[in-house]
Amino acid sequence: SVRQALSMRLSLFFVSFVKLLLVAASQSSSPVPCAPLVDYIEPNSRGNLDIFLGGGAIPDDVPAFFDIPSLQISAISPQVKLCIENLTIPTSVGGSDCAKAPTGGNCWLVIGTLPATDTDPKKYSCACAGAEFASGSVNNDVSLSNRCGPSYQDTWGTSCPEVNNGRTIYYDDNNYSNYSTVQLNICPESSDNCDVCRGGQHPQLKVGLQWINTAEQCFNEPPFTSAGSMMRIARLTTVVAAGVYLLVL
Repeated sequence: SVRQALSMRLSLFFVSFVKLLLVAASQSSSPVPCAPLVDYIEPNSRGNLDIFLGGGAIPDDVPAFFDIPSLQISAISPQVKLCIENLTIPTSVGGSDCAKAPTGGNCWLVIGTLPATDTDPKKYSCACAGAEFASGSVNNDVSLSNRCGPSYQDTWGTSCPEVNNGRTIYYDDNNYSNYSTVQLNICPESSDNCDVCRGGQHPQLKVGLQWINTAEQCFNEPPFTSAGSMMRIARLTTVVAAGVYLLVL
């Protein structure tokens, strides 16, 4: 009947309208603030974390490991941003000077991500990490990404930005920052090709950070110079929505 046809058309229009609203909301979502990465420090890494954060002259064998639990990703606001802000850049690492020099510095920051389960590594392709050395923080609408991955099971996805690359403030070679910021971005703005970023469960992830003084170390497997703890990650679920983080046992 005419009434049934009209009702069906209205229903289809309503479904299409809701889908349009969801797409618009995802494209115009508000900038995502940082949540503290240090909240996920592995218990056996707490001492190393204090050294890693402390600046000054630090050893080259103090990696800090973080256990990121499984994350429930929202289809409307999928990005998760975990950060360490106002991170003091060390003056030296393992005896190598980190001061800015015409030929560049002798210090790098290892940022590694590792699958924590037997899940297909492709599911981690939108877990991205990066660093900024010119400032202790960046605006909430800025996502730092040196690398996304890892690509293989039991293999670290690693980037090693050089400390003095981009450390200059206001394009003045004599004025450079002593503070930096590190981010882990899950589902950043450029992650449209990841199914999980359209809503779903992001698997558990391990993150490693370490100051080093040889670039070659970045290509080692693992890229960290002490064993650290590879404790099994507690099976927690984190629900993330509109910048609110809730742990669910």
